[in-house]
Amino acid sequence: MSVGSLGAGSGIDLESLVKQMVSAQKDAKVKLYQDKIDGYEAELSALGKVGSAIDTFKSSVKALNDDELFTGRDAKIAQTEGEEVIAITTDNTASNGSYSIDVNQLAKGSRVMSAPGTFSSADDVVAKQDSRLTFKAGSNEFSITVDAGTTLSELRNQINTSEDNFGVSANLVDDGNGNLFFTATSAIQGAANTLKIINTAVVRDENGNIIDNPIEDSSDKTLDELPAEDVADGKDELDLAGDDVDFANDGPIPADEEKDIADSERDSASVDGKDSDIADKKDTSPTAKNAVLSLDTISTEGISAGLYTPLGDEARDAIITVDGIQIRNDTNTFDNAVAGLSIEALALTDKTTKVDISFDQKTVQETIEEFIASYNDVVGLLQASSDRGAVLNGNSMVRNLQSSLSTQLMSSHGDSGTFTSIFDLGVKMDNKGKLSFDNAKFDNAMKKGYSDIAPLISGDNGLAQSLEDLLDNYTGSDGMTNSLKDSVRRSIDNTEGTLEAYEDRMVKYEDSLRSKFTSLDSRLANMNAQGGYLNSVLSKM
Repeated sequence: MSVGSLGAGSGIDLESLVKQMVSAQKDAKVKLYQDKIDGYEAELSALGKVGSAIDTFKSSVKALNDDELFTGRDAKIAQTEGEEVIAITTDNTASNGSYSIDVNQLAKGSRVMSAPGTFSSADDVVAKQDSRLTFKAGSNEFSITVDAGTTLSELRNQINTSEDNFGVSANLVDDGNGNLFFTATSAIQGAANTLKIINTAVVRDENGNIIDNPIEDSSDKTLDELPAEDVADGKDELDLAGDDVDFANDGPIPADEEKDIADSERDSASVDGKDSDIADKKDTSPTAKNAVLSLDTISTEGISAGLYTPLGDEARDAIITVDGIQIRNDTNTFDNAVAGLSIEALALTDKTTKVDISFDQKTVQETIEEFIASYNDVVGLLQASSDRGAVLNGNSMVRNLQSSLSTQLMSSHGDSGTFTSIFDLGVKMDNKGKLSFDNAKFDNAMKKGYSDIAPLISGDNGLAQSLEDLLDNYTGSDGMTNSLKDSVRRSIDNTEGTLEAYEDRMVKYEDSLRSKFTSLDSRLANMNAQGGYLNSVLSKM
């Protein structure tokens, strides 16, 4: 048998002896404490599951307690699934009744395009000078600044990526015969919202910044632009006292002077910044087919406009007929055509579609069925948690909640004599306290007195309100479930503290044993040494 450091002097295995003595004193009690902690933690976990089930059940009770649950309306549309022509949503202001609806026309946006031969390549330069394109569709509007030298392809990308774009999509379409078409489609629907594209010149200040609303100097205006009082009686502001030229009445410019003016303007244009550079580049290119195009080719307005709206591509309204009354709207959704209804036109109709508006019995039934499922979940969990041998067996909170839930269901609710309990609506309870639903009995109850169901379930004295008041005692930070969990947590903390203190005492107990056995080992070692000496002396005698 090997001997540890404790017992080396005496030759006795004192190390094992110390461990056995500590284990005999410690292990059983530590296990007792640990089992107690494990039990508390199991109880805490079970309470957490119960609390979660109660919260879920309370949510279904709240849904049942919604006043609007019994005032909702349902729209039944006589149309084939997959071939829907209209969609209808309702609110509680809709009147019960039947409607006949036809979809005569669907709303659409607009499209503009260029004429054949206007463009031949996506690389065609479409801006002689800095300009601004403004896109309008009804009240929607956005603008982009187009720099001189911009190509057709670059312009398309600039339009499509504009942050202010309200729904305009620009495209280039090649017909394979040398014609490239520029098209722009607007998503804005309505007869008054056909897309317009307007080209205007860009005016910059001395620093090169764009002036959004330049104020023109009247001295630069033509006679047609000047106020009427300034040109009355054949006189304008350019006439100066003592000069011999009357700008208002001199008549046409002589032919030789007109030629000199034209030559002078052409010479000036040849050195006029970007326009001159673009023209030079265009003219010197060996592959160039056309001169630089004006941005008017991307405009729908003015005598030089290059885009037009093809017949049938104008923006248009949606038109429906409700009970013989024709109604127009700028989108396919009619929110104000019939009070309480929102009608969306999906496709043209070739025959009248019948719509019946009635109380939303389907939603009421689904809500009751969800309540039943949630009730069964919480009751099943409470039963499993409190069965013999279960963690919460004998727990007073669980026992009281089980009893209270059953009592509330059995009690009479509501002020109407037609229905007195939820069991009058097709709900059944088995001998284990679980609920089930009878569709046929529910349908009969709906026909018997729909208006009497709301007071029974969601009225001030209804079942849902009573259950909600009951569950308030168990939920929330101050509810019984959390209070009980807090109590269990405190028990865990206290037991763990007691265990830790006990283990500290066992450490001290072990240290005490080691100290005592170390002293014993030393004495035995001395005694062994003395005995050896005596034996050696006696052996020599």
